[in-house]
Amino acid sequence: MTHDHPVFADNPIDGEVSLSTGPAPRPYHVYDGEGLLIFGHADPACVDEFLTGEDLYPVLHVSGRVAAGFIIADFREASMGPHHELQFFILASQKPGETISDAAVALPLAMALRPEWGTLCVRLWNDTSTVVAYNNEYLGLNAELADFDLFARRDNAIGFHVSLKDGQSIIHGRAREANATPLSVFWKMLRYAGLRQLINLGRMPFAPGHVINRVSSVLTENRKAQIFTSSDHNVLRNWEKEVDRLDIGEPGLAQIDFQPVAVQNLRPFRFVYRHPDHPA
Repeated sequence: MTHDHPVFADNPIDGEVSLSTGPAPRPYHVYDGEGLLIFGHADPACVDEFLTGEDLYPVLHVSGRVAAGFIIADFREASMGPHHELQFFILASQKPGETISDAAVALPLAMALRPEWGTLCVRLWNDTSTVVAYNNEYLGLNAELADFDLFARRDNAIGFHVSLKDGQSIIHGRAREANATPLSVFWKMLRYAGLRQLINLGRMPFAPGHVINRVSSVLTENRKAQIFTSSDHNVLRNWEKEVDRLDIGEPGLAQIDFQPVAVQNLRPFRFVYRHPDHPA
């Protein structure tokens, strides 16, 4: 059973938190779902405003662009009930001047292999009030309500559309569906990470990572929350301008000149998010 996966056995639900919407279990579990991760880069001058008041620095590609991406998720079975999520993040460090390669695989590998860094949750949307409350009141994130139309499959492509409650589009697009990671991408991962690190990642029952909150009244400093992900179908490939599409309609994000370079499809998308206070 999905609930018996090691990622949940090692991170069991051990209590509950009190929210404005009522009690909720901790930590946050997703047992089944699908995720689409779009990796890319953005204009550093336009991203600067997202870091105002934060004690963090963006990790840059060597070309000078900010490493950033979107996570689009259909969480079909979760501790907080079925829901959807859209997150825009940037890779961040507590030290200035950190860089990664311009390779399309550099950002997803850095998220798994550089524990001293984390993904700063810049913008976040969900479609249920209970999950918005959990993210905002307990995890110190900045979630908003939105409407989701995710992962309809047509003409060998996965579609997605997320909009604000007033109907304004946040993002809209599609990604070609692939059955496996192309060999060319695997070789680029091997060149970037090295054989030993790739073997170690492959042996892990789940992949570790960190999400960093923005400063708020709930969490008054930038803190790293441990996350874990696992998937049986994990396909990473280069973004293909001829067949893939991403239209950004939300004004704050539309101005950052986000350019996709890679896309990853995960299913089932198993996920655990631990509060920063959770003991390691």
